[in-house]
Parts: sequence; C-alpha cells; structure tokens
Amino acid sequence: MFKRIFLLVVILGCGFLFISPCSAQQPGKAVKPIIPAGITSEGTKPDENRFALETLNQKILEPMQLAITPDLDVIYIERRGAVRMYKPESKKVKLLGTLDVHIDSEDGLLGLAMDPNFKKNGWIYLFYSPTVKRPAGEKKPVNEVVGQRVSRFKLSNEALDLSSEKILIEIPVIRGCCHSAGSLEFGPGGNLFIGVGDNTNPSMSSGYSPIDQRDGRLSYDAQKSAANTHDLRGKILRIKPADNGSYTIPDGNLFPKDGSKGRPEIYVMGNRNPYRISIDQKNGYLYWGEIGPDAGVDSLDRRGPRGYDEFNQAKAPGNFGWPYFIGNNIPYTSYDFATGLSGKKFDPAAPVNLSVNNTGSKNLPPAQPAFLWYPYTESPEFPIVGNGGRSSMAGPVYYRDLYKNATHLFPTYYNGKVFIFDWARNWIMTVSIDDQGRLKSIEPFMPSTKFSKPIYMKFGPDGALYILEYGNFWKSVNDDSRLVKIQFYENNRRPVAKATADKPVGAVPLKVRLSAEHSFDYDKGDKLTYLWQLANGSVLGKTQVLEHTFNKAGLYKVSLTVTDQKGEFQKTSLEIKAGNEAPQVNVETNLNRTFYWANQEFTYAVKVNDKEDGVISQGSKNAADVKVRFDYLPEGKDLILLKPVSSEGHSGNAIQHKGSLAMAASDCNACHAMDKRTVGPSFMEIAARYKIKDKELLIRKVKEGGSGSWGEVPMSAHPQVTKAAVSDMIDYILGLSKPKDAGSLPMNGTLKTLKQTSREGVYYFTASYTDKGANGMPALTATETLVLRNATLLANNYDTSHVVMNKRAEETVRFTKNGAYIVFKGLDLMNIKSLTVNALTNNLVGTLEIRTGSENGPVIGSKYIDLTKKSGDFEIPIEPVKGLQNLYFVYKTTSKEIGIWIAFDIKTITFNR
Repeated sequence: MFKRIFLLVVILGCGFLFISPCSAQQPGKAVKPIIPAGITSEGTKPDENRFALETLNQKILEPMQLAITPDLDVIYIERRGAVRMYKPESKKVKLLGTLDVHIDSEDGLLGLAMDPNFKKNGWIYLFYSPTVKRPAGEKKPVNEVVGQRVSRFKLSNEALDLSSEKILIEIPVIRGCCHSAGSLEFGPGGNLFIGVGDNTNPSMSSGYSPIDQRDGRLSYDAQKSAANTHDLRGKILRIKPADNGSYTIPDGNLFPKDGSKGRPEIYVMGNRNPYRISIDQKNGYLYWGEIGPDAGVDSLDRRGPRGYDEFNQAKAPGNFGWPYFIGNNIPYTSYDFATGLSGKKFDPAAPVNLSVNNTGSKNLPPAQPAFLWYPYTESPEFPIVGNGGRSSMAGPVYYRDLYKNATHLFPTYYNGKVFIFDWARNWIMTVSIDDQGRLKSIEPFMPSTKFSKPIYMKFGPDGALYILEYGNFWKSVNDDSRLVKIQFYENNRRPVAKATADKPVGAVPLKVRLSAEHSFDYDKGDKLTYLWQLANGSVLGKTQVLEHTFNKAGLYKVSLTVTDQKGEFQKTSLEIKAGNEAPQVNVETNLNRTFYWANQEFTYAVKVNDKEDGVISQGSKNAADVKVRFDYLPEGKDLILLKPVSSEGHSGNAIQHKGSLAMAASDCNACHAMDKRTVGPSFMEIAARYKIKDKELLIRKVKEGGSGSWGEVPMSAHPQVTKAAVSDMIDYILGLSKPKDAGSLPMNGTLKTLKQTSREGVYYFTASYTDKGANGMPALTATETLVLRNATLLANNYDTSHVVMNKRAEETVRFTKNGAYIVFKGLDLMNIKSLTVNALTNNLVGTLEIRTGSENGPVIGSKYIDLTKKSGDFEIPIEPVKGLQNLYFVYKTTSKEIGIWIAFDIKTITFNR
C-alpha cells in the first residue's frame, strides 16, 4: 500500500477549488471539470478553532480500521492481528482478542465492520489473511495461493470469541505481493461492501500498466484479476450477510446472480488497490480511494499515461478501468513485455481482455472515469490537493440528521459533504456534491491541524469524527500513531489547556514551578479555573501557577484540567522525573564560538559537574566517560553521526545539511528511516551500498522511479522535485557513510584547524557526559556543542530581513528601500576587529550600519559608501562587544531613487580577527 513516499512536499491551498457541475459521466468518455465563477453556499464555514481534537490512545501498532458501538466504545484493529477496545468511561484500552494472521507484504488483519444490529447480536466482521500451517522444514511454494478471508465473530463479555467464527467468503490470492486492500463497510439495506486489491506486483512495469503475459509472470499481470469478470481480486464486492453465516447476493450488482457473465458478488471491477471505501448511508453511493501506479511522466506513444491516484464514486455498479485506463479514462497502450513493442491504445468504450491469464469474459463493461484524480506533480484539474507522494482514501459522508441525540454535531455546513484524505500527504478535505452527485468543490478540513498518516475515519453515534492515525513509519510502533476524536463546539468552545514546568527533571527535593499561563479560551471573556493533579487523583493546587516540591524520587504524571465558566474543559499532562539531576557540561576556550579561520590554534577545557557523580575533570575517576570530539564536516556530512543523543540535558546550536533540511521538510521518513528498514532501505543502507560515483544514477532513480534494487516495493518517481534539490538529498544520504571512530579527545588540550577549508564546511566541537543515574531514575546526558562556520558568510543566507530582495541565483542581497536590513542571529564577536563587506552600489550614496539587538540598536560600526568606489571589498572596523549578538546590517540613504533597479547589493560578509 504505502510504497511511494521518498520525498513529499505537501502543499495545502487555503482557498477553495471550485468546480462546476459537469455533464453526466458517460461510459468511455473523459469528463473534464470546469472552474465556475462561484458556488452556492451551504452556510458559513466554521472557524477551525471550533473543532476540538482529543487524543484517546497513542502508540498503536499499525492501526487499520475502527467501529464505534452504540455505547461509544471504540473497537479498532491492528494489522498484526490484535482487536482492541477503547472504553471512554475508564479511558483505558482492552485487548479483546488476537487473530493468527500472515503479515508479510501488505497482508494481515485489514478490515473491520460492525453488524448493523450489533447491539442485539454482538457481531463484527473481519477481513484478514490467515496463516498457513506447514510441517517443520517445509518451504512455502512459489506463487502459493491462499484465501483472504472475511469472517463474522461474536463479541461476548468484551472478548472476541474465536470459536464463533463464521467464514462468509474466501478470496484466493497469490501470497507474497501485492495490493491487499481489505476495507469493510456496511451500506443501506445491510449490504456489506468488501474492497479487494488486484494482487499484482507493480515493480517490473516501470510504473505503467502491469499486463505482463509471459510464462511465469502471473503475479505481474493485473488482467488476471482486476480485469477478470470471474475473479474477486481487484474488485469491490457487495454481499448481504445472513444470520447463519452465509450470504446472499443483493439486487443490482454488476453481473447476474447466476454467475453467467461474472462473479455475482462483484459490484465494481477494474480496481488496483481500493484501500479505503465508504458508503453514503442515504443514497447508497460508493466512494473509494484508488491508490495508483508510480510512473512520473507520460509515455503516451509507448506505454501510456503517468500514474494517478483516484477518488471514485459509483452511483451504480460499473467497471472503473484498471489496468487499461486511469484517471479521466486515459488509456494505456497494449504492450508486449517479451518484445518491447507497443500496440494499440485500449478503448474505454469497449475494453477487451485478451490476456492468456484471463479466466472470464473477453468483452468488459465500458470504463468509468475517476471522480477526482491527481499525479505526483501538481494537478492541473485539482491543484488544491498539492503534490508529492500519494495514497488516496475515502472517508464518510456526513448527514447531521443521522445523529439526532448528539451534543456536539458538526454544523449544517458539512451536511452531505464527502470526507476524503490522503495518507501520504497528511491532509483531510471535504468534497461538496450537487443533488445529482456531481462534484462541486473541494476544500481543506482543519488544515492547520497536524495529522500523522490518517488511515481511517468514521463518525460515531455521538456525531464526533473518530480518526486512526497510522504514524510516520510503515510497519512500526510509532510514537505519533493514535486514536483521536474530533467534536464541534457550536456555541461555547472548549478552553485550550497548556502546561509547562520550569524544571521537569532534577534531584530531590525537586522544586518545580508549574504553569498554565499559556492556556487560553477562544471565547474572549470566559473565566477559567485550573486543577493540577497527580495520577492517583491527589490535588496539587487550583491556581494558574503553583510551586510544588517533589520530595520522593519517582516518575510523576501531572495533569492540568482547564475549565471555563460553562463547564467545558480540556485536560493535558506532563511528566516530572525526580531523583536525578542532569549533569552540567561547559566548554571553556579562547576560541570564537561562532567562526573558525584556517590554521587557527586554540586551547580548550571541558568542565563537568554532576550533583550525584561529583565534579569531573581531566585525570579524575570518571574522566573517561566524558566524550570530546572535534570534527570537520565538509558539505555532504551530517551532525547526526557525531552528536551524542541528549536526554534532558542541553546542547548548542546545530547547522544542518541543506539536503537534510529538504528531506525533513518532506515526508521521506514515511518509507525510510535513518538506521532501520521500513518500506524501503534505511538511509545508512543506501549510503553503504552506493558511492559518490553513483550520484547521477541515484538522482535519476529519485526523479524517474525504479524497482528491483531493494525488494518488491518500487521506488516512486518524483518529477515534481528539482534536480538540484534531489542532488542535495543524495549528497546528504551518501555523506552518512559512517567515518571511523576517532575516539575521544582529552578533557583539556590544544587543537588546530585545517589549512584549507571550504565555505560550506563546518567544525563541530562536542563534549558530552552521561551520568550514572540515581534513585531509580535513568541516566541523563548533557551535551555542549560549538558549531563553527567559515568566517565568510553569504549575505543572502541571512536569518531575517526587511525590504530586501534575495537574489539566490547571484548569491547576493539587494537593499531596495531606505532602512532596509538583514539580520544574522547569535554571532560571537569575540576577537573580531572588523568586517569586510563585498558590495556593489548602483548609483547610490549611503551608509551601511552594523547594529546589535535591533534595527535601532547601538551602532558598532558603519561605512559611508559613495560613487568613488562602486564595488569591491569595504572594511568596517567594529567596537568590541561581549556575548552572542544579533547583528543588523542596515542601509541608510537619502536618495529617493532607491528601488529594485537602483539599489545596494551585498554578496559576502567576512569577520576579521
């Protein structure tokens, strides 16, 4: 499922994308939405702060689906087989039972649905991959066929009765790869919809249509499944469960009930990986997200279109085209994998399945176009969905009158809207449709709220929206995975509780200042009350700020409840660790703490003081535990290999590699971790396999995609990322190849910088100490890091600015108004006598001032620059200043002609000893 996220750049539009009602979707015809002038309002869109998100449970192991009982208990499943229940009264999670499931590839416990009469019968339905029991030593056969299973179970006394299993349906699949889907949803009339993936390996099709008919390539031909009328894979099924554990075929499926033209269970065919499906509970419309293939660019003459994800709507049964069509019914080309020759384009009006692996009808129903579709790059039709990796999923359709007794109903503004979401891009949106089911508009839902891979959402009987968030890493226990509940506050809003502690860690007696000063209420004028408690319920105080002394060593969970005058409240908590004081590490040196110069010799002394371990100095008992390093990192290396992990200690500032920053701003971690394999290889594995000579190959792989290097999961294409940005990322990754450990330096000594240094190179002087722990509390680490950069700075790398133009291509800054300035923060001016500014004045006369603290702060140096010397190096003596300073470079001129074209430019600033 989640196979295509190496770099994600999520762009959420703030406005709406308006799309006019398009003509009725005709089979075989592409329908292009048209942007209209406006839209009929369904009311006023509510402020996001009227929605309150409450975290019910965290650190869930691969959550999949949930169901909410009439009593508001939340049942949810984990891919590895666990069925759990969250109890709102106790706020505890209970294990109901565990299924023995096959968890390789995308298999496992994948789907959950609650019987419409659950309150009476206690039945739930599970889609899972059963394990196969083999004699010891017997190997799994190639292309082993095993049935995916949809079974009914009974919950009795809050336990899953495994003996009650009734197998409704088994779907034969080839074990090993890929596209399991597995979503379950009940629709009107008690009909159960089942999403089934195409069970086809996409890795050898270059991201285009997998229609490989060569011998031994059954797993690589989606015509065997998605385009096969007599196969249940690559379909959305629709059945009606019976009380005896069997099922009947409801009226209105795609093929006759007698099976003469296709399997009668099939409601929709032509699916690739319909991972999340949803049913409109009023009109029965089926919605689903179709996770699409990986091609980053069109190959229309040879293979077909680039890859798209789709959101689809089926108002009636139909064929939605895969693997012959995608998106707006864009056809693929018939392709011979043996010869590499291309044939004709497939016809959406009359698709034909001529595959040797087809066991069903040759002539297929006309293909239906997607409801909404988008590629890796920005979508011309739907730009609001952004760009980057993609994993489309369908959420519920909201109707206010379905939740009559709810106290926090969503507003009428959302009535009839379809909730959709993207696992990879971390957004949720709502889609407005007209009374004919045609798309009208798309807009973000709670865009300023951070979601971490939403994987399922459903409205509960209380009208609240419940969401499962999978978390950042695939197949992992993620700290950011969680079950949340979102409620709407139409009138009085809940307050926002924020708790801080000035000293959350320390020796006993530990005196802590607890503060709720940052708590607030969106309803101005509401009076707030505060309640501080320990986990055992004992009250610490009822004031906004209080001091409390923890006299006994231990881990304390302190909760803060903030309540407004109408009784609405919010609760938050923090941890206090009493019993062990963090060590103090200080580096004393005659070195400037910001800059370095070539061939510079300096002395240093590391001082460590720990309340429990004592004073540590060179030659003392614990001196060997003090780790000291001095490393030069050229562009392409990263601090993570050198900097000790800090726990409750402190460290200096860090300069990060620009490739690391680009990846951090994206979502590469969805498929890759630093030192462990998740969906794809770890960054350390990549760095170990490839060398700098492979850089162009790797850039091409990121841009165009690839497969076969690291297993079954293909590398997605990233056409939306510039080659320069990808180059920076590859430099960063290749730079992770671990250098040999140089050991630790003594606590006192003399060091010298290199003779030759690059402008982008950085020195790190790092000293750290991990104490021994005390009073049952774990060890704590403190780190002091000096980050030393080249004494020549590019002016356009400023921290903040005012009315300047950053000319990145020329690596200069242009001052375009009188009083314009740039700021560099946290600079040490110790031993700095002057600054040399490389500048250019374009027919302007003015003064460059160097100020500290603000644009109006003390002037420590200035230079009058006239037309006698229009360009070059200008040396500016400065007054001595102690401590780290924010330096403001302010340009003053009396000329009224200053602007974009007549301006003052700075390229570099050099700090001179």
